[in-house]
Formats: sequence, C-alpha cells, structure tokens
Amino acid sequence: MTISTRLFSLQMLDQFKEIEGRLQGLQTQIGTGNRIPQSSEQPMDAVTLSARRELESNISQYQKNLRKVNDRLGLVDTTLEECVNMAIRLKELHVASNTSTTTQSERLAAREEVLRIKETLLSMANSTDSAGDALYGGFSTEESPFKEQLDGTVKYYGDGGEHRLSVSESVKLPTSLNGSNVFMEIDVQGKNKSVFELLDSLANALFTTDSFSQVHTGGIGADVSIKFNASRAQQEWSFKLTGPSGSAVISGSINSESSAEIVTAINNSGTGITASVSTNGVVTLTGAGADETIAISEVSIEDYDIAQMEPDHYISVYEPGTNTILQKISDQSQSLDVQGGQLQSLITGLAVSRTKVGARLNNAEVQESVLESRMIAIKTEIGNLQDADIETLITELQTILVNRDAARQTYTTVSNKSLFDFLS
Repeated sequence: MTISTRLFSLQMLDQFKEIEGRLQGLQTQIGTGNRIPQSSEQPMDAVTLSARRELESNISQYQKNLRKVNDRLGLVDTTLEECVNMAIRLKELHVASNTSTTTQSERLAAREEVLRIKETLLSMANSTDSAGDALYGGFSTEESPFKEQLDGTVKYYGDGGEHRLSVSESVKLPTSLNGSNVFMEIDVQGKNKSVFELLDSLANALFTTDSFSQVHTGGIGADVSIKFNASRAQQEWSFKLTGPSGSAVISGSINSESSAEIVTAINNSGTGITASVSTNGVVTLTGAGADETIAISEVSIEDYDIAQMEPDHYISVYEPGTNTILQKISDQSQSLDVQGGQLQSLITGLAVSRTKVGARLNNAEVQESVLESRMIAIKTEIGNLQDADIETLITELQTILVNRDAARQTYTTVSNKSLFDFLS
C-alpha cells in the first residue's frame, strides 16, 4: 500500500487533534473536579446522576418541611405549657376563694384575675408561627380561629383538620393540634365544654356566691313557700327533698306557667311533706311537727351546665305569708364547689394535649434522623458519580503530554525527510 506524504500528514494531524481533545477534557475535569463535564461522555452515569440530584432536592425539601414541623410543634408545646400553668393558677384562685373566711370583695378581685387569664388564653389560642399562620386553625391558617362574641362567649371559626407537611414520599406529619379539640372539647364528666366556658363559669360563680346558694334548710312549723322560676318552654327540673319521713329525689317537667308535675312528685315522695300550689305559682310545703326541718339541695335544671352571670332559673324561698325572698337556690353548676372538679378537668385536658404534642415532636425527631441518613447516602453516591479522581487524572494527563510531545518530535523528524534522504 502506498502512503503519500500528504496522507501521512493528515493521519498525524487527526491523531494530534484527538490527543488535544483528550487533554482538554482532562484539564476540564481537573479544573472543575467534575467527572462528567458533559453527559455525552458517560450517558448512563449522567442519567443516574440526574436522578440522584432530583432525589437530593426532594430530601432537601423534606428536611425544610420537617424544620417547619418542629418549629410549629415547638410553639404549640410552649403555648400549651403556658396554658397549663394558667389553669393551675385558676385552681389556686378557686381554692383560695372557696372558703367561709373569704369576703365577697376578695372573690371579686379573684374574678378579675380570672377574666384577665381568659384574655391571655384567647390570645394563646390565636397564636401564630413565624410566617403568621395560625397554629390552632386546622387547615385554615390565615385568620384567627377563635373570636369573642358580643355576649362574651368564644366561638371557633377554624375547621376540623390538622395542618400537615410531607417529610418523605409516604409520610405527612401534623404541624400542630386541632384548635377545637384542644380548647373547645374539654371532657367534664362525659360532656364537652370549652376552656372559655369553664373560665366564665368560675368567674360567674365567684360573682354570684353571695346572691345564690345551693342548699336551703329550715323549719316547717310555719310552712315553707317556694316558687320555681322556670322557662316558658317545658324544662326538666330535679332536686333532693328531705322531710320528717326521709329524703327523695323530686323531678318533673315544668314551665313558668305550671309546676304541677313537681307538686305531684312531692306529694308522692313519702318524705312527710305535702305541697299545694297557689294561682300565682307559689308552692307551699307543709309537714307534721313544729320541730321538724325541710331541706332542698342538689338542684339540677335542664340546659344549665355552667355557672351563669345572672341565673334566670332558680327556686325562690319566701318568708312565710309574704312576698319577701329569703333565699335563692340555684342549680348545682352555680356552686363554687363544682368549679374545682371542672378546673381539674381543664388541667388534665390541656396536659393531655401537650402530651400529644410531645409524642409528635418525638416522631419528628425520628424522621429527622432518617432524612439525615438518607441525605448522607445520596450525597455519597452523587460524589462517587460526579467527583473526579484528581490523582488518576493528573497521572493520565502527564502520560498523554509525554506521548504527545514524543509523537510531535517523531512527526517533525519524519516529515522533514524526503525520498532522497533515504537513498543516500
């Protein structure tokens, strides 16, 4: 095969071009530290690297979400801790006020503190995170979920959901607790009452302690006159009646127009007490024996669950033969004694909510550890795919440079000779 000088030169130039291209690639890899400067050089590794980078981005977003979960749950834990402390303070105020030596002025002073605590609790219930999103509004995080009405009651305007964020491909963690569950559903003897109702109840009981009592005891020698201040609609009433022959629970459905069921129940009670009702609704209780006593206690009125500021429904006890009211007997819920049990339920309910937050924080901590391990693993794999072995590349670069220089020298020597040089 005949090789001309021109063909030889073209082949050598192609070789030098290929060598220079490889040198340039090595210099780029060394300069950037990147093993795959162009995807065309190692397409399979480039595809794998792209997938791993996408996974790294997802994990980074999960970690960002988890930080927000921890931040919000941390704020919830802090606010609930303060709420529990305030509930304990309410219990202390109740104990101090529920004594025979406490004056009404002292009770009213305690009531003012109760009302201030209510304001603080309302503020806590409307707490927000660093972004201004409500902690206790459920899915609705833009507006304050708890709002005080004109009559002083508090209503919940959030929803029943729980704000959640993704912390992995299959796991979403709640960032808070539902406000309705925490503040509007305190279990008090099987009935749900709101935090604010319980505080209103305590404040109202402190206010009415001197005006209402829950027990009446008196002699029946001159008869006893009472009146049931019931609602216009039918209303279930019950109370314990003690007379010369014993005690019985009296119950019946009455309204402001008629107390007939109660009168009938008294006459059939076997307590030694007989009852009659006048046209104006006053019930006269009569019993044998001038030295005997009558007692009315444990009054329960339908729809009365908490103490009222101004009770509309109660039993009036009149001075015999007059319209002078000697005593007002209210439902048991008006009693300061009852408030103690309700406050204990409040403390327990808030403490349970805080325990739930603690469990969720622990869960978030476990998930954080998992994400950190995944991030380390994915970064290691990305490094193996992407990072260049500088030492190996420099060795290869030096070898190619030596070979290139030797090839250039050989080419120069050969190309400078002609046919006549070989004939001499």
